[in-house]
Amino acid sequence: MCTGNICRSPLAEQLLRSRTVSRSALISTSSAGTYALPGQAMTEQAAALSHRYGGDPSQHQASELTPALVKRANLVVVMSRVHRAEVVSMMPRASRKTFTLRELDRLIGTYRELEPEAWASRREASVPALDAFVRDVGAVRGFSTAAVVPTDDDIVDPYRRGQGVYDEVGSLISQSISHVAEAIISVTSSGSKTRRDELSQNDRIVQDQSRSAQQQRGER
Repeated sequence: MCTGNICRSPLAEQLLRSRTVSRSALISTSSAGTYALPGQAMTEQAAALSHRYGGDPSQHQASELTPALVKRANLVVVMSRVHRAEVVSMMPRASRKTFTLRELDRLIGTYRELEPEAWASRREASVPALDAFVRDVGAVRGFSTAAVVPTDDDIVDPYRRGQGVYDEVGSLISQSISHVAEAIISVTSSGSKTRRDELSQNDRIVQDQSRSAQQQRGER
């Protein structure tokens, strides 16, 4: 979720979908904006970033965030602390399942360090299992090292800004989404071999996309 739903949040949605395709029967992704104009397409720069990192922006149409969407979601990922405050203001009970993307990335790392056995344990590939994982990650908020600067948990809005800002935003979103996708695949794998194979495949995709991004920057 972001503001206009034409840059950051659709990019994150499309990359998460592409990197969790093996779990498409288990999870669904959507995005919305707090001040979206319904029906708008992504900006050209954001759509290009989606293509660059393996997403598909062709079907995107901006949607407005509603209490019904928040209530229905098992996990709400936003782009800034301001967006998180707006979600919680809309529905206070959503505080436990709402994270900025970079905060979620950071907390997943903390959970993995603090609870290695729980991280490595087998979980059934089910919505309740994913809900439990979201609760477990949220529970380490008080134990995680806070961002050095609070704004480090935010991703800036690139709308109407230069290509350099878009490129930085795309890189940050891609990196964090990779970690979130890895976590989803890991906690819903039925066995260690399956888990290793899928994570290795995800790593290869990210590496290929990173090399492609570097080449494109070099060409410019």
